[in-house]
Amino acid sequence: MSRQEPVASDDADEKPPSGATTPAGGESDGVEARLDDALERVAHGAAVSVPSILTERVLTVAFTAALTNGFSAAAYGVFALARRLQRMLMSLSLGFRSGISRFLPNADSDAERDAIASFAAVLLVGVAAVFGLVLYAATPLVAANTSVGGRFETLLRVFALGLPATVWLFTTVELLRGLEAVGALNLTIRVAYPGLQLLVGVAGWLVFGDIVLVAVGVVAVMGATGTAAAAWLAYEHGFRPRLSGDLAREVRRRYVRFTVPLFLGGIATTVQRLGFYPLIAVFLTGVASGVFAVGVLVGGLVRLPLLAVNQFIQPVAATLHDAGHRAALKRLYHVTSRLVLVGVTALSVPAVIYRGPVMELFGPTFVEYAWLLPGFIVAQYGACAAGSVGILLTMTDNQRALLVVNAVITAILVVTAVPLTLAYGLPGLVASYVLMLTLNNGLEVAVLYRLEGLQPFTRRHAYPLLAAVPLAAIAFAVRAVAPAATGALVGTLLGLAAYAAVLWRLGFTRAERQLAATLADRYRGLVPGVGR
Repeated sequence: MSRQEPVASDDADEKPPSGATTPAGGESDGVEARLDDALERVAHGAAVSVPSILTERVLTVAFTAALTNGFSAAAYGVFALARRLQRMLMSLSLGFRSGISRFLPNADSDAERDAIASFAAVLLVGVAAVFGLVLYAATPLVAANTSVGGRFETLLRVFALGLPATVWLFTTVELLRGLEAVGALNLTIRVAYPGLQLLVGVAGWLVFGDIVLVAVGVVAVMGATGTAAAAWLAYEHGFRPRLSGDLAREVRRRYVRFTVPLFLGGIATTVQRLGFYPLIAVFLTGVASGVFAVGVLVGGLVRLPLLAVNQFIQPVAATLHDAGHRAALKRLYHVTSRLVLVGVTALSVPAVIYRGPVMELFGPTFVEYAWLLPGFIVAQYGACAAGSVGILLTMTDNQRALLVVNAVITAILVVTAVPLTLAYGLPGLVASYVLMLTLNNGLEVAVLYRLEGLQPFTRRHAYPLLAAVPLAAIAFAVRAVAPAATGALVGTLLGLAAYAAVLWRLGFTRAERQLAATLADRYRGLVPGVGR
């Protein structure tokens, strides 16, 4: 049966924006052209990035599985706890990096580009060095107030000293993103770094049997990968240090004015996303830390569609905003958020239904806690349902509003997470994680709509939910009659086939059809059969 055309002709994705003229008038054609160009740029980054993102996630899961199976669950939990505490300070340092994606795409000259990159690198690594020294000095005090035991103090010192190397890697990645250097970005952060990290993890397990050496190797790999990316930027794009002169002073002033609210907001964001680990350190155990870290990792797998779209939506959204193309930006948000929802739903349903086989990858201890996995999945689903809302707030220069949102959510988290953890232990902590992510995204949607008139949802956003019904039904039915591993594979494949068939029957918008045709034309010849 041939695919039906879209049922809702009055859908926001299809209807010209208010005030648009007919195609003969040219304004509607201009919106369509800008939308198609923006979608192609975002989708090209996503299409090229998806294989590398999958590679990165597979390598990261393999690295984690090597540690959870090679060492005890408690030992891995201590490692994860020390690394997440370092990541809190890394997240704070990276609060200054959004200025790169905001200003680099619109730099008027190579000199301005070099000034932006140079100042950003010095600022980010300098802040990270200060935070790293503070954490190193505070390590004995931190260790004395935790109950996880093991080699926590040594691991925390390693990660404290390695903080500048960690931030250096992500600074070079942000430069690659600002230039829309798809291939180099994916090779750096999606393939080289996680691949080397996996090698370090396997060597630490099989050869040395020492998890501290794994931590040292991870830090060294991050620093080396960041340096290699910087060398490529200097060679391929001619980047040169530029920290003096009138232009550099103007860049510093503009950069600081833009990023200081983001840095301050990053404090709240960091508490929201990583503040659970200090609670684990104080109130729970190493095993609880490991289970929580694995839950976040597996839950994060459903974010793959959003990660793909977010690869280059930052510079694209910034360009549309600066040029005043409001209608195109609005419709870009509609289309990308729906595509993200389609992908996130397809990944979430099987992960919830087959949670036992998924957690079995990490060892028997983690299977005992598989019943908590749906909480992590639901939390990430809520965080992805509205698409790139946080990025759009930033790229439309509403970083102060984002600061307020994060401050409110952090206050809610502080007054709820501690009593929930004290009362219910690890399940209470997971409940607070779900609450934080869903409230945060919902409030960001409301603020973006209030300030910019942008909101993600159209009637078509219900289509993935409708298509999820046969997906879930088939997965449940297969799980009831087939062994765990076999049932998970067969049920997922059959369910996804039914999911795709329903979406195909419901139809796609003009922009989505045009995007598919453009991508097929671009990649024709790279994959046999594409574009035919």
